[in-house]
Amino acid sequence: MIELTVGPDGITATSHPGAVVSFLLPDGPFDSGVVQSFCHFVHFFASRQAGDQWVARHPGTFLLTLGEAADLAARVNQRMFPDVLGTAR
Repeated sequence: MIELTVGPDGITATSHPGAVVSFLLPDGPFDSGVVQSFCHFVHFFASRQAGDQWVARHPGTFLLTLGEAADLAARVNQRMFPDVLGTAR
C-alpha cells in the first residue's frame, strides 16, 4: 500500500518516496467512458522499476513522479475549476 499526505501545496509525506504514477495521454475529451478509457490506466507503483514493467505492457502510457502527478492534477483542476480554486499557482 502506498500512503500519501496531500495538502493545498502538494504532497507533504509519502510511505514510498520513489513511487510513480502511470498515466495515459487522453486522445480526446472525457465522456461517459472515462473510467474505461482513462482511469484504468492511472495507477500508483512503489518504484519506477515496477512502473516501467507495467508501462511496457500498456502502449500509450508513461510514468510521472508523485510530484509531477500532483502538479499536473493541480494544473488541470485550476483550469477546470478556476472560480472555485481562485488564482493559478
